[in-house]
Amino acid sequence: MDYVLFKAINDLAGRWPLLDGLMRLLVNEYFVPTSMALLLVIMWFWGKDERGRAYYQRVVILTTFSLITANLILKGINLLYFRPRPFDTHQVNLLFYRPWDSSFPSNPATTGFSIAVSVALHSPIWGIPFLILATLFGFSRIFCGVHYPSDVLAGALLGTVTAWLYWKYSARLERVVAFIRGLLKKFCLA
Repeated sequence: MDYVLFKAINDLAGRWPLLDGLMRLLVNEYFVPTSMALLLVIMWFWGKDERGRAYYQRVVILTTFSLITANLILKGINLLYFRPRPFDTHQVNLLFYRPWDSSFPSNPATTGFSIAVSVALHSPIWGIPFLILATLFGFSRIFCGVHYPSDVLAGALLGTVTAWLYWKYSARLERVVAFIRGLLKKFCLA
């Protein structure tokens, strides 16, 4: 089933130059993460007053915790389990370079969804562009031939669960968040 779905999506590659160009833009490790980082910087300074800015800065800090934790778990999984990429075992329409690391779970999906879901849980309106970017990031990885759908789904699940846990237990981190904000205020960054 995983390969069948992969094949159905990847077979779309190479048919329409405009779509291929869009997917090449989305698949790389720069466009989506940089866009998300810029949105987080804007969010950091968002708010009409100190209280509003403090709220959004809290969201950015918790999102950063989610991202770091999800990636540490991901690296642990990669040390325990290696799954070859689709292009290693099948004929694919490859529109990207050949990554050498494990295909499972998808690093970009883990990163994208740990950020997007964290933001969306705290601020649904802000979450919309993040969720769109994370979804397109994951889809482009399948389209361009570097991940199976289950890789992307597992990465999205890992990022989502990590974000949800930080959201659920965020009250327990208030002192840490306040400390980080206070430290950054000393450097005029909050």
